[in-house]
Amino acid sequence: MINPNIDTSILAKTFLLAVILFLVNGIASQAQFIDLQLNIDSKITARTEQPLEFGTLMTNSGRRMIELGSPNMGIFSITALENQMLLVTLDKPTELRHMNPSIDDVIPLELFSRYAYSARNYETSYPLSGTVSSIKIEPNSDPGPWNSIYIFMHGSVDVGNVRDGTYANEIVLSVVYL
Repeated sequence: MINPNIDTSILAKTFLLAVILFLVNGIASQAQFIDLQLNIDSKITARTEQPLEFGTLMTNSGRRMIELGSPNMGIFSITALENQMLLVTLDKPTELRHMNPSIDDVIPLELFSRYAYSARNYETSYPLSGTVSSIKIEPNSDPGPWNSIYIFMHGSVDVGNVRDGTYANEIVLSVVYL
């Protein structure tokens, strides 16, 4: 006849040994290390590809328009990682000021902006709404993780009775990578 106390004792010892081995393996597995490397690439850029150029205009010449697609439209480019979300802010002035600070004449300026994934495909560009826009950098067919968007600036000036000279202002493009 088999002693039931011996069988229970053997089962209890086997169970206890299994629990101890499990815990020892669990403790050993917690001592794993992972090597981590981080490469920083300076390819993330925002730059002016082409300035917005109204050219030389005569006093009282009236409204001069630069259409979307004109060789004189301004073009910014932003290069970032594909699928990267960007917060793009465009600070567009509403007037051009004389370069001589003692002359307070101004020329009214109206600017519009659109963006696309190619510098040549302005026809399929998307409007930038307001001054702050959230844009996702879409993947492209080129090898590598980078893609660019292009921001097209166009608009008009209305030259009235102003003094001769150079009139200018700045368009400020700010990009936050989210």
